Amino acid sequence: MIVVWYLASRTLVPTAAVTMSLAAAAVAWLPAFGLGGRAVALGRRHRNDTDGLTGLPGRRYFMRTASRWLGGGHRAGGRLSAALILIDLDRLRDINGALGHEHGDRMLASVSARLSSVIRPTDLLARVDGDEFALLLPGTDLPGAEAAVRRIRDALRLPVELDDLRVPADVSIGIAHAPEHGRGVLELMGRAEAAMYAAKRSHNGQRVYGPDCQLGNRARLGLRADLREALDDGQIELRYQPKADMRSGRISGVEALVRWRHPSDGLRPPDMFLPEMERAGLMGRLTQRVLDIALADCARWHRAGAELAVSVNVPASVIVDPGFVGLVRGSLERHGLPATALVVEVTEDGLITVLEKAQRTLAGLRDHGVRVSLDDYGTGLCSLAYLRELPADEVKLDQRFLRDIDRDTSAAAIVRSTVSLAHALQLRIVAEGVETSQSWNYLAAWQCDEVQGYFISRPLVGERVLSWLREWGDRFRRLPSLGEAPATGPIKVGSVTQGSVARGRATLAAGSGSTAGSGAVAPIGNGAAAAGGRRSTPRRGARAALGAAQPVTSARPVAVPAATGPSWQAGLRPPPSRGERGSLRVQDGRMAG
Repeated sequence: MIVVWYLASRTLVPTAAVTMSLAAAAVAWLPAFGLGGRAVALGRRHRNDTDGLTGLPGRRYFMRTASRWLGGGHRAGGRLSAALILIDLDRLRDINGALGHEHGDRMLASVSARLSSVIRPTDLLARVDGDEFALLLPGTDLPGAEAAVRRIRDALRLPVELDDLRVPADVSIGIAHAPEHGRGVLELMGRAEAAMYAAKRSHNGQRVYGPDCQLGNRARLGLRADLREALDDGQIELRYQPKADMRSGRISGVEALVRWRHPSDGLRPPDMFLPEMERAGLMGRLTQRVLDIALADCARWHRAGAELAVSVNVPASVIVDPGFVGLVRGSLERHGLPATALVVEVTEDGLITVLEKAQRTLAGLRDHGVRVSLDDYGTGLCSLAYLRELPADEVKLDQRFLRDIDRDTSAAAIVRSTVSLAHALQLRIVAEGVETSQSWNYLAAWQCDEVQGYFISRPLVGERVLSWLREWGDRFRRLPSLGEAPATGPIKVGSVTQGSVARGRATLAAGSGSTAGSGAVAPIGNGAAAAGGRRSTPRRGARAALGAAQPVTSARPVAVPAATGPSWQAGLRPPPSRGERGSLRVQDGRMAG
């Protein structure tokens, strides 16, 4: 046994299996030589060096062994190059909170087993913190370390089954290399940790250490203080992006997009501060502030005759708050708005570990009359399950699916089938990121309900919305058919007479095969939103909706309505029912998110 240990220590870093096996054997044999007291001490040290959940070495063993290896004590030749990789399991706290610690433990054990399956016998893997693993790769250059990270990511690609949910094993990985990033284990651990947090902030998944990683850590300390000041001093602003109904061209609502007016740096986009807001636990305060600003602007638009709906994005950390429904109800009452004036947008991927709590909150919102939109649909791992389980009124197709629909048949098939699926489940479908008239035409042919994007408008300040609505009424015109040269910016439009509008409506209502391009305009009611467009339960109505849906007979979108004034500028009146999809009656504007 001593010979085995000596040979292993002279040639490589002992793996966890070799180390623990030798330690256990030593403990078992020592009493035979009258060394029982020493056996007890060694057994205690063995237990302290081992993580009881995963069976991997713990932090103390890793630091002690890595320090010895990096210091050159394992061989006469001295130091060699090595890589230290720090792997942080994202959202373990969410899993523990939503599913229970036993499922968090199962996630850790599964990740540990997958990591162990892709490392070499000479590598040292340890669990060094609650949700962190460290991996030392002796004799490995930087390209070799990056190749090892690719193997790790491949091993973690498939979700883990937890309580009938497929939960992704998302990780953030930092890489440091000796000797250029440090020579001691403490220095390398610090550099790998800085790189890991930089990867987490950028959502890239992995990062090699660089000087900017440390700068980011120092800047983050000051950023949190600035964010609290921003909430206290009214530095949070909103921009609004309009959303258009595909059948009438009317503006159905706006999405509230958050910005930060920094005192010295000017306007900052959300990706520069929202991740740190989340880490600092400030998303609840931010959501309340955004909700208050959005509803105040919405109330002003309503008083001017434009009954727009406004959409507010709400993160999963706020959705699970039991007091959120009460907060929304109080805000609507304070601003004198009906519940139909608000749409709450949630991101499917953010709800994966809090599904049960989210269901209760979203059901409470819909019971009050607030509509729910599932944002960024198609980007998560449980999209189909969410369509069945979540109480929602609409889904928003992520813009990445629209980029290639004019030249990629697979992308077009995905969009077309998603529209059909949403309608079969009695959900409205909204496409975001529409930038060209050609995209508009395709979506009109596939019966998409609403769109938003730069083709309609860039985000607007709240004071600009009413005047823009008047301009939109003057600019909107019939878009070119498929194959015609697409327009890609704001468009000058001609007018369509009321007579042609009426004829088009009558023809289509009579079922004569008239196309949407015939000048038809949807009749819009002026009451509160009807419940007919909602699902009473997530699962019902799919078969009936499949039978009720009527195909359009042309790829052309609707013609320009000639009406003017507040009813045309806003055109935001609620739907009668999903069953009227074959006619030009349209559902109310639910906010795009």
